[in-house]
Amino acid sequence: MHTDLMTLSAQFAHLTSLDACLDQVQRFTDSLGFKTLIYDYAPVPVSLEGALITPSVFKSRNAPSDMHAFWCERGYYQIDPVQQCAAQRTTPFAWSFRADTTSALREYLDDAHRPVTRYIRDCGLGTGLTVPLHLPGGDFATLTGIVDAAEPDAERHAQQCLGELMIVAHLFQARASELLAPAERRCNHVHLTRRERECLQHSAQGLTAKGIAATLNRSQATVNVHLIAAARKLGARNRVEAVVRGLHYRLVEI
Repeated sequence: MHTDLMTLSAQFAHLTSLDACLDQVQRFTDSLGFKTLIYDYAPVPVSLEGALITPSVFKSRNAPSDMHAFWCERGYYQIDPVQQCAAQRTTPFAWSFRADTTSALREYLDDAHRPVTRYIRDCGLGTGLTVPLHLPGGDFATLTGIVDAAEPDAERHAQQCLGELMIVAHLFQARASELLAPAERRCNHVHLTRRERECLQHSAQGLTAKGIAATLNRSQATVNVHLIAAARKLGARNRVEAVVRGLHYRLVEI
């Protein structure tokens, strides 16, 4: 197994796209008995209010064709017990959607999660193994394998593969972090125009509206319009709070 993992690491180094890397992971996880593979990445995992933010990358292999739409457009990601659990953990965990589960999900299976629970069970994706990846810059990813085995053997099988999937996930993410596109590294939870981001960026660096206007060769009134619009979109009560929120969502830097 050690040799296989070293080979996999070397293979990742030569691949030039995220999809190619995920295909490589799938070939490896197929040999471990996983039928479905799901990967997601978010430059910012949660809002300032603590809610999960829809990831900028959501990729899967052998998953239902409508899963992306449900998770990324219909809000299932926010109420996915697996994702909620992963956001609170730093270690891999096996899970099951069985009503009598003793897995990490037992605290998350309630009425609020019923739409996801129903979807997962209907699609035969009820048991898996997830590796949370809390990254150095604060971004967050998960790699999940769905076990191809009948209950109750599935949960036991997932536990047995925990070490291998954990190492594979970290090897994969190391290369994925190099291949993510600029747009994928940007939080889309709040959309600011280029000029709004520009004005907020200068504000974060300590410039007044008058100073920003001089820097951008725009009127002070125009700059104030952009700053007010940015604050409104960010849910901020004033310019200082707008900068704080902009920093949280990686829309500005200092």
